[in-house]
Amino acid sequence: MRNRVACCLGLAACSLLFACQHGSMPAAGGFDLEIYRRAEAERLEYFEREVERLRADLAQAEESLVAMESGLRGFQSRADAVSLIAEVRIALERVSPSVPWRSEQVEEARAKLAEASRQLQAGHVGSAVFFASRARRITDNLRLEVEQVATWADKRLVVGKQAEMRAGPSPDSLVVDSLAAHTPVFPERKDRDWTLVRTPSGRIGWVHASLLAPR
Repeated sequence: MRNRVACCLGLAACSLLFACQHGSMPAAGGFDLEIYRRAEAERLEYFEREVERLRADLAQAEESLVAMESGLRGFQSRADAVSLIAEVRIALERVSPSVPWRSEQVEEARAKLAEASRQLQAGHVGSAVFFASRARRITDNLRLEVEQVATWADKRLVVGKQAEMRAGPSPDSLVVDSLAAHTPVFPERKDRDWTLVRTPSGRIGWVHASLLAPR
């Protein structure tokens, strides 16, 4: 069990680290080097946050498993676990309305909190703290993304169910990403009915202007 958990978390961290280091964005037609640099910087920052979160998850998982296998109970009390779960739940509910484009991450954090509560009810305090801490790290990353988007002087929101982001300002261009409804994007430039945009995770590409609305 210990090796399986550590292996899964380790592989996830390594995959993100590889993407961070080697995952160059597909070239989007018609943008200059400065636009690319801004997008690449935000993309690297996004991956670095995710890698750090997974590394912290891995370290905590290993500590918890060592304590469990050695018969140690750790220093957390039931009151600590109850307080942490409540604290993270409040923080998550505060940030979730501001990140509708991150619904999967919000649901993941909620699932971790639900598991933390189940572990606590079963008397597994260390496990409850572990799952609540994972939910906290997800929540912290969501908050950082909200703060990042707040610094954008100008932004647009994806309207409709989703918008396809393309490598060039044409419906025939390669699709490089699909953006969920309400995703905020930073407009870099326009070409007829198309807008070159940058996402919070540093993706860059062209979206038809009809799929974007002012914020």
